[in-house]
Order: sequence, then C-alpha cells, then structure tokens
Amino acid sequence: EGLSHEERAQLRAAMSYPEESVGARMDFEIVSIREETTIELVLRYLRRFETLPDHTDQVFVVDRLGHLKGTLSLSQILTTDPAVPVKDLMHTDMLTLNPLEDSSDAAQAFDEAGRLVGRLTVNEIVDVIREESEEDAFAAVGLDDEQDIFASVWEAARSRWLWLGVNLCTAFFASRVISAFDGTIERVVALAALMPIVA
Repeated sequence: EGLSHEERAQLRAAMSYPEESVGARMDFEIVSIREETTIELVLRYLRRFETLPDHTDQVFVVDRLGHLKGTLSLSQILTTDPAVPVKDLMHTDMLTLNPLEDSSDAAQAFDEAGRLVGRLTVNEIVDVIREESEEDAFAAVGLDDEQDIFASVWEAARSRWLWLGVNLCTAFFASRVISAFDGTIERVVALAALMPIVA
C-alpha cells in the first residue's frame, strides 16, 4: 500500500518472471535516450533528474519503438562536444540477456519484441554469486539453504544421515588407531595431548 503506482507496476512485472531468472532480479529504473538526439539534449534531459538511479554509469540509446541500439557512458557525455550526435558516439557492442534467462551475468534485458525493459546491476550479480556459494557450502555438509537450523535433532539427522555416518565411522577408526598405541601412550604421557588432534 505504501508503494507508488509506478513502483507497484514494477513489482508486478518483476514477480511475473521465474524466481531465478534475470527478469526477477533486474532493475526497471533505467535512463534511456533517443539515437537521433545530440549530446546537448542529453545533458538537458539528465539535468531534469533530481537523482539518477543507483549504479547508473551509462545511459541506454533506443529508437522510437524502444529497441536498444547502443549505450553511452556518463563520462563520454560529460567530455564530448555538445553538438555531436548520440548515434556517432554510442557503443553498439553490448552483452544482452532475455528476462527469462538464468541470472548469471550483468547486462540489460529485453522482452520478446526486443524492447529494453530493465538492467541487471553488479549488486544483483554479487548477490547471485553469494547465494550460489552458500548453497555449495550447505551442500558440502549435507544441508540445503532452505533447511531450518533450529529444527529438531531427528529432522536434522534425517537430512544429514550420510555425513553423520561417515563422521561416526572415522571417529571409530581414530579410536582404533589410538588403542593400538596404548603402550606407547603409557610410556610417553605427553602423547596423550595429541589424542584430540588424531580424533
């Protein structure tokens, strides 16, 4: 209820994409300009903003139908002669993603008609990498990221039985190794300090 009409529309659009897709993670706040304008008009347009969207280091160049034609960095805009046309300065080699693709790289995303609909920021990609590494860490000890760490002992044991079994077997093996050297440990008592390390 606290969201504006525009923010609600963006939220609905993001929720319409699958959870792990580019579309679910992309930012709908983008700055786009027309390819037929000049740098002077771009500067005037940018001055209208109170603040630019977070992580804006470039603007997207589109045609009349909203199809992406290229990108223009803010540093280029600030250091170029205002009379230069945008289409002469823009970069056309861009990495692009479809909103239904898996979120795995930073780029701008397109709908089926090829129109620019959003961008995927570095922050979102860092979050994806962090989540994937957490999943790998949980999997390494027989857990998944959705498991409740405060669940009952029996539920935790059921999901980790393989790792608990391996741990128990290695503990028995360590105790057999220690018992094989009982005589040595009795003669050299200092070796008893190493028993926890063996275990």
